[in-house]
Amino acid sequence: MRRPRVVLLTEIPAPYRIPLFNALAERVDLHVLFLAARNPDRPYRLHEDEIRFGWDVLPGRDLTVRGRWLVVNHGVARRLRGADVVLLGGWNQPAFWTALLWARAARTPVVAWVESTLADSRPTALKRLLARSCTAFLVPGSASTELVRSLVRDPRVTVAPNAVDGALFASRVADRDALRAEFGLEGCCFLYVGRLAPEKGVDVLLDALAGVDARLVLAGSGAEEARLRALAPPETRFLGYVDRDELPRWYAAADALVLPSRSEPWGFPLNEAAAAGLPLVATDAVGAVRELIEDGVNGFLVPAGDVEALRGALRRLAEDEAFRRAAGARSRDRAASLTPDAWADAVARLVEGLP
Repeated sequence: MRRPRVVLLTEIPAPYRIPLFNALAERVDLHVLFLAARNPDRPYRLHEDEIRFGWDVLPGRDLTVRGRWLVVNHGVARRLRGADVVLLGGWNQPAFWTALLWARAARTPVVAWVESTLADSRPTALKRLLARSCTAFLVPGSASTELVRSLVRDPRVTVAPNAVDGALFASRVADRDALRAEFGLEGCCFLYVGRLAPEKGVDVLLDALAGVDARLVLAGSGAEEARLRALAPPETRFLGYVDRDELPRWYAAADALVLPSRSEPWGFPLNEAAAAGLPLVATDAVGAVRELIEDGVNGFLVPAGDVEALRGALRRLAEDEAFRRAAGARSRDRAASLTPDAWADAVARLVEGLP
């Protein structure tokens, strides 16, 4: 029996997506079209040796317009020929709209892969227009489902929670003591992983640390770095950008992950940290919290921008080592079901059920 041919359009070959796409390629005939090799704000290394699916980087050029990264591609329609299903990984680039128009003309089903939430994306007439043109929707969780339902009436929605290579991020847990000695870590250490940008709320985290007996390590780079360095206590450690393969060492050495975002469609560091067995602290603006955090059980969920609530969560974790251990074990349990295979199974069922 011929497997359905799925052509997926997405912006860049982010390393955390590769395990998902590899798993999907075992179930469908998958070809991924990347709009660009990299985004200047996300300096990921291309792990080309790990890719087990067909892929191309579309020709084109990129530019930044008023702070927004824009990619203008050509040859999109030609690369879609023969597709049984088109999977759109966004609506913010011209190539996505070109693909939608081609699919409508070719009478090919279109699935919109929506990861935004009502907390970070306003429903607009343009988004409603795209949504009404789609056959079905793929979302990572309930927060994105709410956005889809605000755009189109009675949508066909499949939930496939985002996942990471759990074994990779758990791979250095046994080396915790040696890593802490190597890094010079003593006492409770909180870890933040992500860009240093205003929407990430790192300034709120630095404020919340006042009076908490703990240290903070920041793994990431971005335009906010100079301002955040000026705000940070002297013992705060700025690592700069950390490659994916180095992150497991820091997850193993840390005591908890904190994601204080003002806006965050999903939040892959929560998956990574949970796989490494860390307690999680995140705001209600992070899309993944409904799937990965049980408040007071494996960490804490706090309102975005609420310094006092965040400080209370940090203080509890810093002062209660037994709770940290128990919460970390529960995080690992929650992450166990969020796997690339589970994601791919859900996507394959959606594709196979399309008219």
